[in-house]
Amino acid sequence: MHAVRTASLVAAAAVVLTSFPFAQTAAEPDASRLRTLFFGRDYETGVLEGRRLTSRFTGDTQAHAWYLLNLARRDEADEAIRVARALVTDQPKDPSAWIALGGALHYKGGQTAEAIEAAGKAFAMLPDHPDAIWLRAQTLAGDPKRREEAIEFVDGQRGRVRNPAEILATRGYTLYVLSSGQPRDEAKLAAALASFEEARRVDPANVNALYLPAVYLTQLRRSHEAYPLLRKALEISPGSTDLHRGLWNAITSHREFDAARKRREIEEDIATLLKRDGDRPGVLLAVSSIARELKLAETQQQAEEKILKEFADTREAEWVCAARWREFGRTSESARDPEYRRILTDFIARPRHYHTGLLGEAYRNLFFIVAEDRSVSGDELYRLADGVVKYENNNPHITFSRVPIALAERKTHLRDAERIAREGIEVLRKRVESRRSTYRTQGEYEESLQWMTGLGHDALGWVLFAQGRMEEAEKELLRAHELDHDNRENLNHLGRFYEATDDISKAEEYYVLGLSVQGTGRNPSETSLKALYAKRNGSEEGFDAYLTTLRERDRETREARILSERIDNADVAPSFKLKSLNGQVVTFESLKGKVAVINFWGIWCGWCVREMPDFQKLYVKYRDDPEVAILTIDNDENPDEVPPWMKEKGYTFPVLLDDGYVSDTAEIRAFPTTWFLDREGRKAFVKIGWSEKLLEEFSWRVEALRGSPSPASR
Repeated sequence: MHAVRTASLVAAAAVVLTSFPFAQTAAEPDASRLRTLFFGRDYETGVLEGRRLTSRFTGDTQAHAWYLLNLARRDEADEAIRVARALVTDQPKDPSAWIALGGALHYKGGQTAEAIEAAGKAFAMLPDHPDAIWLRAQTLAGDPKRREEAIEFVDGQRGRVRNPAEILATRGYTLYVLSSGQPRDEAKLAAALASFEEARRVDPANVNALYLPAVYLTQLRRSHEAYPLLRKALEISPGSTDLHRGLWNAITSHREFDAARKRREIEEDIATLLKRDGDRPGVLLAVSSIARELKLAETQQQAEEKILKEFADTREAEWVCAARWREFGRTSESARDPEYRRILTDFIARPRHYHTGLLGEAYRNLFFIVAEDRSVSGDELYRLADGVVKYENNNPHITFSRVPIALAERKTHLRDAERIAREGIEVLRKRVESRRSTYRTQGEYEESLQWMTGLGHDALGWVLFAQGRMEEAEKELLRAHELDHDNRENLNHLGRFYEATDDISKAEEYYVLGLSVQGTGRNPSETSLKALYAKRNGSEEGFDAYLTTLRERDRETREARILSERIDNADVAPSFKLKSLNGQVVTFESLKGKVAVINFWGIWCGWCVREMPDFQKLYVKYRDDPEVAILTIDNDENPDEVPPWMKEKGYTFPVLLDDGYVSDTAEIRAFPTTWFLDREGRKAFVKIGWSEKLLEEFSWRVEALRGSPSPASR
């Protein structure tokens, strides 16, 4: 971006800011313009105009504040915060400076307390000004512990401002967030929508009072209500990419529009947007994203190429690069594709990076490609590892576990690997602790804490093992196992550790335990166990029979464990009335008297898609059985995507389309989730997550509920 020179800004501000509470300059109408663009969610225009305006009138902090708030919403919060801090340092009594800082901190996220403090200072200086009142409400709403206070604040202030629509929209947002628990608080949801409706009555041109409820209604599968709100919002603020994206989402998920109408309306809106603002990178990125979803290849390519050619040094160009490497990453062979490697390498080599998260993702992906390439030096591997540690903050379980383990496997930079692993244990603990409020129970929190810190101890143990520090390594590896008995990497590490110390029986014990843990890809314990068998017996002859015996033993153990998880006094599943892909209405009541398997899934869910081949086999197994019903409920936003996907994959299992039932009534939060209902419709078994041995394990549950003898007892 065009960075503001803080020194000149401060010098100019010192001359102009002589009138409290706001500097009165010739640029004051400009502040109003930037404010209008902000509340119209047209942040890109706000930034472009703000750069010009603030370069001409650097002393007008009111205009500068709204420029910085647009900048923060335009995904440049770090720069907005930097300049806002300079403003408050030089002019601590100027409320506009504090509004700029409080808003920038708020939209950056993660700095809630400081944002509230800054907004509080602005409010103390301007207790009757709508901007200070609005920001105070916004920042309070950003703190999960103070949201009720935010509502009380709005209720106390609404009569003091001429147009309370802005703070009523904040009130609606806050109530909606408070309604989103498990289960949803329907009273708060109704109150949220009522707040937005009141805001629209007070000010029909308030964009947030139209846009925010439309987004929420779309999420609630009520796109038919969201659609007209977004159309109205776009009449008011046609340059907002937020509004166009919202409209596209509402159209694609609209249950009353057919596929042809959806495509036609979105293409028409894309054309309108490009004609109006097709020379802006934010618009081009929005268009490329929806074009990719709709498989409009030519439109996508034109938008992306224009970004890369004309706006190469922008955040939008970074997102185009990320979209391209993610497309490569969808295939299992991507690591072998030199083009994939080139895209990642070129991205890391860019002279400037805006999104550190994307930079971390690029480092991470390239690191694991290089880790498998023995022609790459250890120094180069560590250089990439250092990039992962510095920038990949979204997946600490990868950064502080798999990265040091990979360095240990290559036996390179082991002291650095040890440092990363040791630091990682605390980082992993803090990550879980920071999200403690998201766990429904103390048990869930403790389980997550043990899993995360167990990864850290396993990584440290493996690095110590690579260094030959056997006593310390054993302690850390066993600590990891104590925390998480089902980490198959850790079980393999323990087996390899004891094999290296010639404790063969203990090595075999851990390999066998690892063999029983389900997961994606080849189980490392199977490979290790095969090598150990050959070492003990002089050849691999007889290993297959040995492995078959182990698997049968594991099968019996798994069946006993799974059947023991049957829920006593199970609740009856909530009723539904949903349409299938062919338009047939299926009701919950139609399942009574049958054993029913209901799988909740979506094309968007990678783990769901992964288990669908086996779910199809389950359906084929029972489709002619009058006592068993196998079906799914899909919750993709665009139901039109499901039929062609099913046809492409050759799947024939029944699919019902979600109408809000999944999240609001069934309260499904994790995907895939599968219910196993007894003949009375009670949830006798609930399976959350992907299943490696779905056909076998789901069949055990079905047969148990039918009352037939289990396969093991036949």
